[in-house]
Amino acid sequence: MRLVLVGGGTAGHIFPTIAVARQLAMLSGSEVELSAVCGSRELDRLLYRDVDLDVLPLPARGIVGVAWWRLPWRAWLLVQSIFFVWRDFSRRRPHAVVASGGYVSAPVLLVSWICRIPSVIFSGDAALGWATRVMAPLASLATVAFEEARGQIWRTPVETVGYPVRSTFAAPDAPAGRSALGIAETDPLIVVMGGSQGSHVINEALRTDLLCLLQKAQVVHVSGQRDFQTLASTRDQLPEPLRGRYRLHDFIRTGFANLLAAADIVVSRAGATSVAELSAVGAPAVLIPGRFGAGHQVATAAAMAKAGAAVMLSESDLQSGQLGATLLNLLDDRSQLRRLSDATRSRGQPHAARQIAQLAFRLARRDALVNG
Repeated sequence: MRLVLVGGGTAGHIFPTIAVARQLAMLSGSEVELSAVCGSRELDRLLYRDVDLDVLPLPARGIVGVAWWRLPWRAWLLVQSIFFVWRDFSRRRPHAVVASGGYVSAPVLLVSWICRIPSVIFSGDAALGWATRVMAPLASLATVAFEEARGQIWRTPVETVGYPVRSTFAAPDAPAGRSALGIAETDPLIVVMGGSQGSHVINEALRTDLLCLLQKAQVVHVSGQRDFQTLASTRDQLPEPLRGRYRLHDFIRTGFANLLAAADIVVSRAGATSVAELSAVGAPAVLIPGRFGAGHQVATAAAMAKAGAAVMLSESDLQSGQLGATLLNLLDDRSQLRRLSDATRSRGQPHAARQIAQLAFRLARRDALVNG
């Protein structure tokens, strides 16, 4: 029996896909052959490098928000991707497909629908992206993390199960997160991140307020690669007593769950994976949604703020210098931090990957009985 998992383009699609793959491997043992379809970017190759999956990279790229003169080339890449998937499925027909949404999923779900291969599409946003909205009606089943998203999928049955997170988020070790960086239990800790590729807007806002924050807290900053050298230069110019309180990383591969669990406050974009991971560890968060795509991050951040599970700031708030003031006020209000932590933890669904794996395995077994 063969299952194909689809996730690529960003870590927000790749990490959940890998989490589901590992749950499928534990659930099915040697009964199932697992393979993955991803994008062709360097990030995809890096994150799938240490995973025991047969990986098919596709050249597909997104088309929403792209300049008109790029559309013919992007359309050609989509056609190529459909051909590559068709060829792969003709050689070894899967019994089920599990897709995380995003542009990489589009050619795979289209071929699956044409070939009548059962599929599951999962999403973690309160407002679904274009690929999920368009492709969900072709899937056998859809899962979501927010009740607000249920009504955005038509024709296909929907279950609310949460969004998959890495297994390390099931039992994070906050003291270990601090110990790994040599941060005392009594020191306030702020973690700032902007997704796997970083956020220039968040990076610049932090750089502006860094001096006042370091006088109050230790800051761990996951910046992405683009701004790393500029921020490293900023770090080197800090006064000596404060320099060691600013820990700069372009990316963190291990111990990330422990780090988030150890934080007093996390500043983050409002991507599906980031929000699911913050909820799994109960981290108080300041969410700064990106306005790219269909505005799904704005809707997700608003849903979290409405539930009392996060503080939401817009990018325009950052330009007015509100980031530093918001963080300092939260550090001085421990009761609000506890309320944020309790509310976000109540939304955490650390076993979502296993639930999705079980749904996919059930579809695959049913298909195997019918089609052999």
